[in-house]
Amino acid sequence: MAKAVSKKKAKGQAPGLLSRIPTRVRNAVLIGVGSAAVLAAGVWAYYEFTTVTPPKLAVASADQVMSYLGDTRGFSRLSIPKREEFLANTYQRFSSQEDRVALNRALRSMSMQERQVLMDATVDVMRTRVVEFSDEYNRLPKTDRPKFVDNVLTNFRKLQGDLGGRGNPNLNVGEPFKPFAPQRSDDWSKTLVTRTTARERAKAQPLIDALIKRAKETQGQAKRG
Repeated sequence: MAKAVSKKKAKGQAPGLLSRIPTRVRNAVLIGVGSAAVLAAGVWAYYEFTTVTPPKLAVASADQVMSYLGDTRGFSRLSIPKREEFLANTYQRFSSQEDRVALNRALRSMSMQERQVLMDATVDVMRTRVVEFSDEYNRLPKTDRPKFVDNVLTNFRKLQGDLGGRGNPNLNVGEPFKPFAPQRSDDWSKTLVTRTTARERAKAQPLIDALIKRAKETQGQAKRG
């Protein structure tokens, strides 16, 4: 009989830790662990799927706007047209020099991660618009393309001047993004490749080539003038 019991124990597994804990305590532990898992899943789902409501620009402070722009659940989750609209409205809302200084100060107070979120979301807008402009350019007769290029270049330079503060460092909103912006042409090429598809690059190449050529021509004319 003793041998039979011994063989039975040998075939079975040694009692586990949980089996030696009183049933009431074990159930409490399991419930606690299960509750923690459900809570963690709920927190993850909240941050993964919820979106922060945009601030009301009419009454929002510069800090509130920048907080929204740098939030991973905020500006970057808007559709491309909505992002463009919000940026345009923000630019209009903070149009005075005093407001622009406050906006720039809030921008500089953002963390590096928040600035990266904002830059990535903004670059997506630019990429989408470049592809659209390229489609329009490619459809135009060749005789109409030079005027189109001049318009794009003029608007780009105006925007560049506005964002750069036109010589006023307190209004230069581009400065805080320098750590993320490519510095050399090779770096820009790499950025273009990583952020676009081969099809998008093929569409955009004729317009980009035309813009580069025209920019060099106008720079040469400005130096001679």
